[in-house]
Amino acid sequence: MGLLNSALQIGRSALLTYQSALQVVGSNVSSAGSPDYTRLSPELASLQGRLGAGELQPGAGVALDGIQRHIDEALESRIRLAVGSEQSASTQQTTLAQVEALIDDISGVDVSTRLGEFFNTFDEVQNRPENTAIRDLAITSGVQLAASLHNLREQLASLGESLDGQIAELVVDADDLAQRIARVNTEITTSEAGPNGQATGLRDQRDALLRELSELVDLTVREQPNGALNVYIGSEALVQGNVARDLVAVSATDGEVTRTSIRFADTNAQVDVRAGRLAGLISSRDEHAYDRIADVDELAAAVIVEVNRVHADGQGVVGFTSLTGSQDLLATDVPLDDSAAGLGVMPRNGSFYMTVVDDQTNTPIAYRIDVELGAQEQGTTLEALVADVNAQVEGVTASITSDNKISFTAIEGVTFTFGHDGQVARADTSNILAALGVNTFFSGTSAEDISVSAALVEQPALLAASSSFIVGDGANAGRMAALSTEKSTQLDGASITEFYSTIAASIAVDGAAVADKAEVAAAVASSLQQQKESISGVNLDEEAISLLKYERAFQGASRFVRVVDDLLNQLILLIR
Repeated sequence: MGLLNSALQIGRSALLTYQSALQVVGSNVSSAGSPDYTRLSPELASLQGRLGAGELQPGAGVALDGIQRHIDEALESRIRLAVGSEQSASTQQTTLAQVEALIDDISGVDVSTRLGEFFNTFDEVQNRPENTAIRDLAITSGVQLAASLHNLREQLASLGESLDGQIAELVVDADDLAQRIARVNTEITTSEAGPNGQATGLRDQRDALLRELSELVDLTVREQPNGALNVYIGSEALVQGNVARDLVAVSATDGEVTRTSIRFADTNAQVDVRAGRLAGLISSRDEHAYDRIADVDELAAAVIVEVNRVHADGQGVVGFTSLTGSQDLLATDVPLDDSAAGLGVMPRNGSFYMTVVDDQTNTPIAYRIDVELGAQEQGTTLEALVADVNAQVEGVTASITSDNKISFTAIEGVTFTFGHDGQVARADTSNILAALGVNTFFSGTSAEDISVSAALVEQPALLAASSSFIVGDGANAGRMAALSTEKSTQLDGASITEFYSTIAASIAVDGAAVADKAEVAAAVASSLQQQKESISGVNLDEEAISLLKYERAFQGASRFVRVVDDLLNQLILLIR
């Protein structure tokens, strides 16, 4: 009877073991299409039997000793890093494509087109300065250029704000993933407590959550003896066992833009994100959107300064009866080259000419106004400049407006102009006219507030195409046309068109570099994923072989049990 009982036990263990092995194979087959599933293999072990005849110890059958997850943790870590790099580069690539579209707008209203049209119209004004329609066209092209610069700046700011908003949204997602990882950690440690073995399904869930989180931020993962995982961003712990630190998005105003940073809620320490979509969004926002605003502002400022500098030295076909500068000062009693005065364009030691014409005699009388700045102990203030004009110039009164702008008013029957002595051109060597916004083409200081002088829009005849107030003279218009290729001190020696081309080229170079980086990262991630599939993926052909093997083993064990059952029945009959 002992022999038969042992035989039945052997059969029983075989049936249970191969039934469990078939369940493992069935799980592999049913989950073959799941990207988060890790292939399992049953681990079978022989059972030690008792002493039998001849002091021999035959085996006591087979048992399922464990279930192996086919996973390489080092490879998983490399995949997470590669995925983070790919997501960061891909995010920046998308942003740069948008920026390139803004810079090289094929609609014909981009800054490059408007710059070309603007300077080309001054070529036409130079050839026919008395033509009112051409003057109108030059002023209109200036309005369109200002609008194009302003629009480009607005679009870059809008793009930056959009990227900043996406950062805040993804921080919420990252925080949720961290909390879920902590909960799964708890479930795994509870499930694997004692001799229960690995909670394979829960571990697959956790690995999937880690892969999702690695798409957002760069991770370092360390497994603990109890099966839980600690997750780090840089050197800071994000998840420790069943506890996840809260991530929050904190927005702050930086000048005129908003920047959202990622912080730990418990310490308010900023999270140092170096990969993943969040890193890509931060780089895109700061480097490819907001930083480009500064480039556009610099270009606009150069256009304003250079065009105004030349325009202030010229004359239209009529003189002024009144004129107010466009630049308001912070203080009127400090030297004009002092930062306390608040001028965006710095004047210098020199002089300018104001020429007054009596409408009756048509005789020009020129007055030279000196501006003492720089090396002088007591530089010229706005108040002193006004007093000097009033003391020297007959027929014109200078004053300071309530918002600290300089203003000129001629008596009836008198007009005034700048930049000539009645016979030849006289340059403003002090640069004070352009600095104060007097007789200028543009007003404003950047792409945000650039606009064409309201006086010119209202009266195109004031467009300063002449250099000596002579009908048919377009020399000053020619000087403005040449500014497109003339080296500018405002742009470190580059011309206006060269500077814009440099901006466009820089964006193209950045786009190509990021595209290469994204391509390389994608290739690395794909290669690592293929390695992972060879280890963790389910091969249905191999599973079919395993299925057949365990099925035959189960059938053999069933037949063995039937044989033992028959023997037992025969033995019972003999006893009866």
